[in-house]
Amino acid sequence: MRRIKYPYSDNIQKDKFKDDYYDLLKNKFDVVKIDTILKKIDSDYTLKKILTDDFPELMTISKKIKNSKYEKKIKPFFTKKSEYLYDNCQLKISSFLMEKNMELNTCHYCNIDFINITEEHYQFNSIKDFVLYAPYDVLMLIKEIKKDTAKRIIKYRKRSHIIKWSNLLNDSIYDRLYKMYKTRKSQGLDLRNIIIKRNHFTLDHVLPKSEYNFLSLSIFNLVPSCNSCNSKFKHQKEFTVNNELAKICPSSHNFEWDDLVNFKLKFDINDPEFERKINEIKEVKDIEIKIDNTYSLLGVDEFIEIFKLKSRYEFHKYISLEMIENRKLYSDSNIKEISDFFLEKGILKSVDSLKKDIFGKELFEENNAPFEKYKRDIARQLGLIK
Repeated sequence: MRRIKYPYSDNIQKDKFKDDYYDLLKNKFDVVKIDTILKKIDSDYTLKKILTDDFPELMTISKKIKNSKYEKKIKPFFTKKSEYLYDNCQLKISSFLMEKNMELNTCHYCNIDFINITEEHYQFNSIKDFVLYAPYDVLMLIKEIKKDTAKRIIKYRKRSHIIKWSNLLNDSIYDRLYKMYKTRKSQGLDLRNIIIKRNHFTLDHVLPKSEYNFLSLSIFNLVPSCNSCNSKFKHQKEFTVNNELAKICPSSHNFEWDDLVNFKLKFDINDPEFERKINEIKEVKDIEIKIDNTYSLLGVDEFIEIFKLKSRYEFHKYISLEMIENRKLYSDSNIKEISDFFLEKGILKSVDSLKKDIFGKELFEENNAPFEKYKRDIARQLGLIK
């Protein structure tokens, strides 16, 4: 329900983003073989195009490959023995998005839950601390250490309640760790000053990987979402693939959700009975809000139903109550008086600045905060913003 803000503002930056993503995954494929097959479907098709094309174009690609006699030859590149290549690359893709400093604040489907990124800092004061306590994530940052080696290290620690330091250097694994630590870095990584970024989001496939496995790694087919939306609500349900999907998909440059859907009160600032109606609201049960499908699009109704947005937002009506209570206390004229008062005291506090402090800056600044769409729609009806 919120457009994904990718880390680029022009075509040059966008091309760099696409190039970097392609470079991240191309070694997973026999590029020459897959490109040869793809070009038989369409002369413009390449692995890079599949991995990095915009969402509306992916919809076209999905149809062409699906209707092609070469689809069966493409599938094995992305799925082997019912195991998706995506499953092995998911962590790498998530890390890529975090490293690109994506503005991941809220679930892009529901705009209710946080999907923030956290950082953990590690400083090991001695070689012993590093060898005994470096977590799995830190070990996996070291190119020379493979998964099985890292698991052996963790298993060795768990098995030994008391680890003799003298024995560690006799183990080839620990000997390698010791040498890496002594040189302070491995592949440019300073082992005495490590930052691990952790994500609190899942990646959902808009075009399902079960049907379009060849798009399972396409960056613009992946939506950062909360666990509830991905696993609880959407789960096995899939979107109907039609022209409307490009308008409601958060990764699409044709995203139009803000125009297609509105949260609506039973009154607004233009209602002659506005003041009376807001004064009648005393508690949450007095508020009625509906989700208005502006153009009655089936895809919008489907989206709302899949993610149970009506009932989930119903649970959060207290947000509207708080906004209405603040609106009662701070009319435009009251805020102007407060601004003038500050000015008399030599303090510059504009009306807009006061509104941000009182009603929340997410009404005035887009940063994909939770409930941003919901609050803005209600704020317009309360006359707080235009």
